[in-house]
Amino acid sequence: MDNREKALDEFFKKNDGSVKKKPLKDTNQDESEKINSYFETVSSQKTLKKRSGLDKLVDFFRITSFKNKFDEKKVSANLKQIEVEGKDRTSNLWKKITLQFLNWFSFEAGVDILDETSVLYRRNLVIKHIIYITNIVFIIFTFIGSKSNGFNINLIVAFAFSLIMFFTNLSIKKIIFEEPRTLQKQIMGEYFSGIYILMMAMIVYIKLKWTLSSSTAEGYLSITQAGYSLIYFALVVLALYQDSKLLKTVFKIAIVLMTIIHVTVLYPVYLYGDNGIFSVWTYVKGPILTDIVLRTLVLAIFMIALYSTAKISEDMNNKRKEELIKRRAMEKDFKEVVNDVFDVIGVYKHRGHDNDEVKQLEVAHRVAEIASKLGNFLGYSPKLCKEIFDFSTIHIDKKDVLSLTDYDEKEVLDEQDFKKIRDKTIIGSIIIKRLQLEKKGEDIVRAHFEKTADADFISEMNSIQNNRESQVILLAEIYDILRQTRNYKKEIKHARAIDLIQLEFYPYFDPQIIDRFVKYSDDFESIYYKLTLE
Repeated sequence: MDNREKALDEFFKKNDGSVKKKPLKDTNQDESEKINSYFETVSSQKTLKKRSGLDKLVDFFRITSFKNKFDEKKVSANLKQIEVEGKDRTSNLWKKITLQFLNWFSFEAGVDILDETSVLYRRNLVIKHIIYITNIVFIIFTFIGSKSNGFNINLIVAFAFSLIMFFTNLSIKKIIFEEPRTLQKQIMGEYFSGIYILMMAMIVYIKLKWTLSSSTAEGYLSITQAGYSLIYFALVVLALYQDSKLLKTVFKIAIVLMTIIHVTVLYPVYLYGDNGIFSVWTYVKGPILTDIVLRTLVLAIFMIALYSTAKISEDMNNKRKEELIKRRAMEKDFKEVVNDVFDVIGVYKHRGHDNDEVKQLEVAHRVAEIASKLGNFLGYSPKLCKEIFDFSTIHIDKKDVLSLTDYDEKEVLDEQDFKKIRDKTIIGSIIIKRLQLEKKGEDIVRAHFEKTADADFISEMNSIQNNRESQVILLAEIYDILRQTRNYKKEIKHARAIDLIQLEFYPYFDPQIIDRFVKYSDDFESIYYKLTLE
């Protein structure tokens, strides 16, 4: 019994029957061992390469990285198990909070990156959420002040800052959300948000410096330094826009304003201007000038680093946009090509007045029944016989699948659409192979009746789908063609068809297939007769 199991796509793999595989010769085990031992003695032994300290360090990082990846997979598997079992409510709640957090602070969540307005709107929305949290930090800093100023003054300053924050954020929100959402409005919201957070950071630092300058406590001095770092935080937030033009503009403003703050707030140079430039220079030279230069230098280097990062990200996004544009163009071409292929298959299936749908359906079922029965007589497994039957009727059963009308209205295809179209193209390829097999049967019968079947023709036909399963279907196809009327021949009786298969068509088949078909020819005649009457 032949227990091979084959899928449908195995039916149309290239199988050249003219090329026979030679059986492998058995090798003597003793001789093989002698040859191996000989080559081991004559082969040059490679000296072990001395490992340097750098190599060992690289191995350490590789092992550590592998362990981290392994741990991540293990933790991920455990989380999935907990999620399926539903035992840990805390983890589920934490997951929801995490997803909400990511939704608030992710740039490209469900955004088409080719739509500049949508992308900038999403970034404005994320920056707005960051500014909302930052405003809380600004308010906390504005409440801080020295004891000499009093609590009421700090409260008044904090209230004034709150009003400024409220109306400014309300204006930015109105600009961002106002319909219609144009690109110009989103750019305006981007610049307003960027300049606002930078100005507020500077104002908060100035307030801390003026209110805490009289205090000599170390704690208060550290608070002013924290306020100073808010300015750098504001620049980092601006860099999240990944807009090199915005960063150029803001960096120029930052350099100018920070220089003014250094010489007026941090070191009040103007207090020494009454005695002339010499007194100012006397005050500034030395540690103060060094400190101002170093602060400006650090700020410039920091801005250069932020600009480089934003510029790289911007260039990468532009490359992604270019690739996405090409991909969508290929999607469009892909849909058109697949549509054309499906149209060609449809035209081929309905060629001529003799091949109407009813007749095609009858012929396909007769061929399928005869082919699957022949496979059974050849000792094929029930599964393989069923697959032979399905392949014989696939061009009838799956004809409605070959359509892409559902995707005509879609400008962008997602991964699920690609999977469905790919499945359709696979079915289309199998149908093409099935129709090729049908045409092969027609060409063979016609060539023999018209006496044009020479050696070259037989060789050419044998190079087309010549595996055993295809031969089984082809034999059933030829038998049905012989029994039917064609424009080059009349209907032939069963006995004459069997004779022609043995005498004329044997070069196209394995002798065993011919033998089984002839031996059980009465069964095939009854199948044909029964299905013809139906």
